[in-house]
Amino acid sequence: MKIVVIDTFSYLSVLHVKFHSPFGSGTALWDDIMPKIGEVIDVEFDFEEIFSWNINVKPTAEKSSKIKMENSLIQITAELVQADEDGCAALKLGDSIILIELDGPLLQKTGFVELSATAIQLYPTHI
Repeated sequence: MKIVVIDTFSYLSVLHVKFHSPFGSGTALWDDIMPKIGEVIDVEFDFEEIFSWNINVKPTAEKSSKIKMENSLIQITAELVQADEDGCAALKLGDSIILIELDGPLLQKTGFVELSATAIQLYPTHI
């Protein structure tokens, strides 16, 4: 997914970026050299946390992908395209696929869900 870097800052010696995407804006940990403000970068999303049904991943009536910040949590609405019994799920955010780890099976197998995460890591694809 392509993002535009709005701002960069360091917090507790960790580089962060504020970004805008076609689906909304947020703040994320950055795993590369410091980008330039205004730079357009193709990135992959990575979550360090494990998701639990009806706690930090929930069904939603929304029918489109979204990214937003709310009370220092990043919230992502995406389409659930696959969930397996081994604790992994694939979400579609626009044209991008995001993989998440689950602590158990999801009660929903398809449709849109909303994730709430304390942090998201962005990795430039260098494409």
